[in-house]
Amino acid sequence: MYAVLMLLAASAYGLVSPILRLAYGAGLSAAATTDGQYAVAAVVLWIFALFRHKGKHINRVQWLLIVAIGLMNALFSYAYYRALTVLPASLGVVFMFQFVWMTMFIDILVKRQLPGRWKWIGLGLILIGTYLAVGASPGAWRAMPLWAVGLGMVSALAYAISLYISGYNDPGVSPQLRAALVITAAWIAVSIPFPPNLLWHSFRLHPLPTLYWGFWIALLSQILPTLLSLIAIPHIGGRMAGVLGTMELPVAVFGAWLINGDVVGPLRWFGVVMILGGIVVSEAVGRKGESL
Repeated sequence: MYAVLMLLAASAYGLVSPILRLAYGAGLSAAATTDGQYAVAAVVLWIFALFRHKGKHINRVQWLLIVAIGLMNALFSYAYYRALTVLPASLGVVFMFQFVWMTMFIDILVKRQLPGRWKWIGLGLILIGTYLAVGASPGAWRAMPLWAVGLGMVSALAYAISLYISGYNDPGVSPQLRAALVITAAWIAVSIPFPPNLLWHSFRLHPLPTLYWGFWIALLSQILPTLLSLIAIPHIGGRMAGVLGTMELPVAVFGAWLINGDVVGPLRWFGVVMILGGIVVSEAVGRKGESL
């Protein structure tokens, strides 16, 4: 059940890239969409939290986790969106998806225990499938600015840390309240590089597109992923969350094909299938093998 929630969270986030392309086409900027998603998400999640605020008291450790997850959320958004200003979307996704092996190695460093054989096989399938699914050409790699590469890797690390430390959340604390606090912390942090006046300027120029696309981007990038992952990860662990989070890429490829009309060749679809196979090998087959 909790694994399904994590898959749904990743699938929701996978639709963000094609939706963002529609928002940019409507005249919105990266700063406006970033600020807008946090503003809308904060309002919606606080409404949920006020009406469904049931759970344990938040102690000092949980407060620190909430702030840390919020900061990593903001760092991911800033680094990823800044990198995409010069990187093709396919290459940006390649860097962001390095969170898969980063999550596993964070787990190795923390627990000082190597994963089993099936985890490594599944990870290999996921990484190879990721490269094929984004359809990146060898020539595109040589034209990348180093600062954009660095930001892409920073976004992956921030996402990996966010997933992993979410596993230490107390499941007894209201997930609605925790999600609202995480998004609020992230909104405050992201307001430093992207001041709120940029959102207001966008609203004055494009009021209806700013509200419309702001809602959909907030729903798919912050509300559903944050709420569902904060419910699921304390039960499935950060490493499994990192593996299940790769569902984002197949959904992103399918969404780009369906919504944006992108051409997706057989090799990219084969990469999507490899990613799904890697998830099955790593989690389903791996767990069965460990229990024998």
